[in-house]
Amino acid sequence: MERQVLKDYLLNKYGLTFHKSTVDPLNLQIVEVTAHNPFIVLSTSTPQLDVKCPNFAATIQNLPGFTEPRLMNHPEWVGIRLAQIKAQDLFNILDYAFKSATNGNQNFIAQQLVYLPSDGTDSKYQSQLIPQRQQFAQKHRLPEPLEKMMASYDYTILPMNEQGENFYRQGQMVADYEDDYDQIYELRRYYPDYHAMNGHQLRTYFTWRTQLRQGKFTVSSTSYAYVYIYELLNNIGVKDPNDGFQKLLEFDQKYAASYGQRMKDYLHQWMQDYVLYYGLERTKANLVFADQLKVDREYHILRHSEDYSATEVMDVFLDHSPYLKKCRLYKNSPQKWAEVVAMVWQVAFHKNPQIFTDLIATQTLSAKYFFAGAVFSFHRQPRLMKYPIDSERTYQLKYRKYYCQAWYPLKDQQKRLNTFFHEVDRLARQVFHLGHPLKPRPLEPQIVQLIGTGLKEYQKQETLARQPKIKLNLASLDQIRADASTTRDSLLTDEEKQMDDEPDIPSVNPVKNGSVKTDNATADILNADEQYLVQALLHQEPYQAYLKQHHLMTSILVDSINEKLFDEIGDSVIEFNDQDEPEIIEDYEDDLRKLLKEDGA
Repeated sequence: MERQVLKDYLLNKYGLTFHKSTVDPLNLQIVEVTAHNPFIVLSTSTPQLDVKCPNFAATIQNLPGFTEPRLMNHPEWVGIRLAQIKAQDLFNILDYAFKSATNGNQNFIAQQLVYLPSDGTDSKYQSQLIPQRQQFAQKHRLPEPLEKMMASYDYTILPMNEQGENFYRQGQMVADYEDDYDQIYELRRYYPDYHAMNGHQLRTYFTWRTQLRQGKFTVSSTSYAYVYIYELLNNIGVKDPNDGFQKLLEFDQKYAASYGQRMKDYLHQWMQDYVLYYGLERTKANLVFADQLKVDREYHILRHSEDYSATEVMDVFLDHSPYLKKCRLYKNSPQKWAEVVAMVWQVAFHKNPQIFTDLIATQTLSAKYFFAGAVFSFHRQPRLMKYPIDSERTYQLKYRKYYCQAWYPLKDQQKRLNTFFHEVDRLARQVFHLGHPLKPRPLEPQIVQLIGTGLKEYQKQETLARQPKIKLNLASLDQIRADASTTRDSLLTDEEKQMDDEPDIPSVNPVKNGSVKTDNATADILNADEQYLVQALLHQEPYQAYLKQHHLMTSILVDSINEKLFDEIGDSVIEFNDQDEPEIIEDYEDDLRKLLKEDGA
């Protein structure tokens, strides 16, 4: 395209001209709507043109005729190859850029539709109305309803509202129109609407829409599918918002997958917006907000654990903490351990509710625009001003925007919960004298103290629960110890109960020692291959030849060792270093020597 054609288009369509840039007056010419806000930059020394396309530049940079910006180093700009780009593609981008530059400017005067050359200008142009963008090039005339609809496009609407308002008004004119065109023309447009279609494309779309309404679906150009969705969002061709919702739901469930995951994602978000904007009943909200409702219910249970069973509380934590699923005490006695966990959490949250925000989620107020990325006309206010989805999530609605107050998970939520439950496990083993002592993990002292308080409360409640059956004498220290022993027995496996018949092992403080001598039967936990690798790593001896000879993979063997020893050690004992080689974690070397019954351990 020649530069003069570009300049004529800008002058005729918008009444704008290029002028020299004050930053680089020799080589650059710019076009701007307001001072110091250019949206087009042209190089006078090279055939390079850059156009500002917010939220759109990255999408079109790789299309024919477009490139990365060369004059403006900013992600909102796109480069244009004037010699390669099609004129209509360039004009469409200029239209978008102009609307973006003037968006929100309430003092903006409507686009100049008459070209008036300045005095003394020698030009081949004469004063005349600029024809609408869509001049129907087909040889035959369009059906009368489509002709009237296309002729009704209003160019005087402010750019920020132009596309949405025209689409809504034109759509109502042809809401019931049906067609039966015997040809198929593709449409490839971003933010497509009727105005972007020529006559053949219009008839193709309305024929496809007619068949769709009759239950005869065929995969069309993706742009046609978006136009149909835009119609439903604007309540074009539906009885009321409830009918529109059902049609959106049907398209989502039956047809959207044919156009890819991106459309599914957009449609899911727009259906949420639709429920909020039109104030639909809660049953429809439950459908489109199902994922959010599930998370909210989990957070509600944790914040009101006294109203729920120990199993319900435990199920929530199992979904968010892999450590709990591996925990030895949970494997040995799931119900008892669930009661311990529920009591510890209930006491901790009651005494310090901030533990929820420290470990799990934070409450945030976020803002979004209704129907972002869709062609939509805000022809009415939202029906409601406030829409509480559930006890943990509320939406405040304000014309084009809405605000959501809800709980959002911490980025390292899983890691924090794993640390928390490791400490619950460690302290419970101390209190109930169970299993192998664990080494402490870093956790705020206040939280560690709350865990201890929760364990004491659990013991107290257990004692009270048994009181009618065994007639506890609370003044008797021996009896209290016997009760603690009873609690301990309920958490022991049969194997551990058998081990209790042997001489007692002296109590050891795991914070100081970090280990205790283990029964010799524990060495049988690992098979010969696993023991070989552990011994090789302990003595820093080569192991690769052995593994190769026995057709063993290092990573699988390490995973098996860590899994089997987790019950004893309460943690992984082997990890891979920066060279991707396995090595024993230093804290657990003595424990492993005891497990393997090495001399001097």
